[in-house]
This record gives sequence, C-alpha cells and structure tokens, in this order.
Amino acid sequence: MPLSYNLPISKQQKALLTCEAFWTFSLSHYKNQDVQSAALILQDQYQGNVNLALLLHWLDSLYIAFPSVHIPYFKKALITTDTLLTSYRSLRKQIKQTVDISLYQQALQFELQLEKQQQADLIDTVLRIELMQANQHGSLLQTYCSSLNADSLYLSLQAKKGS
Repeated sequence: MPLSYNLPISKQQKALLTCEAFWTFSLSHYKNQDVQSAALILQDQYQGNVNLALLLHWLDSLYIAFPSVHIPYFKKALITTDTLLTSYRSLRKQIKQTVDISLYQQALQFELQLEKQQQADLIDTVLRIELMQANQHGSLLQTYCSSLNADSLYLSLQAKKGS
C-alpha cells in the first residue's frame, strides 16, 4: 500500500531526529529477539541494511515519511560504512573463534562504533531530504522489505505479530 502524506513536518519534529535518539531507539528495538532474528536474515539472506530498516521503522513510528525518489540518497550514504562493516563483521567472526575474549569484545565495540557512524550518515541524509507527515503507519519499512523481496520479515522487524 503506497504511503500517503501531504504536510511537511514541523521544525520541532525535525529537531527530534537526532543521532542519539535514533541510536537509543535502535538499541531498545533491537533487544527484541524477533527483531534480531529478522534483522540478521534481512542482512545475510537479502543483503538488506539493518540500520536502514531500523531508521525506516523509527520514521514509521513517528509518522514521518519521504517521497521514494529519495531512496537513492540513503543507498549512497551507506556505501562507505557498508563496505567497512561487511569486512569487519567477517573479521570479528574469525576473532570469535579464537580463545581471546578480550580481543573479541574490542572488535565488537569497534563494530558498534561503525554502526553508530552509519546511523549518523543516515540521520544526516534524513535531515537533508523532504520529510512529510504520514497519514498512515508502517509503509516505509514495508516498502523496503518489499524492494528486497523480504516481505515475510516485515512484521518481525516491527516486532508485531499478526496484522
């Protein structure tokens, strides 16, 4: 179902779209086991970006939307950090197989810093595009899942059962 929107968001709404608010939302939402499982499937089987999915769900929850013509800006914002994260995840998985727990924890902390940078890049992009008030809920994430042929993950990424 296409997203319906009309009015631009207010300056006050836009001011709430910060890196810290997005990070806090992401940490809280990602604690849900269904979300974690679906996010890893989205990433590993559908080559989706978990941070982009989280951003889209966050915007959906705030009833904020944007025209689909802006999607390429998000893909461009992800290029550098996606390459780094993919390489680094592979390295961290190799480290995990070693006995050095301390080294693994350091690797995990560095990966989280890369995740934060990726989220900052996404927020920077959000703040540069036309944002509108959505008249209905949930369509940005659903559209993203559909674009990856990952429709079956939509409800789990939202942490909602049934529909």
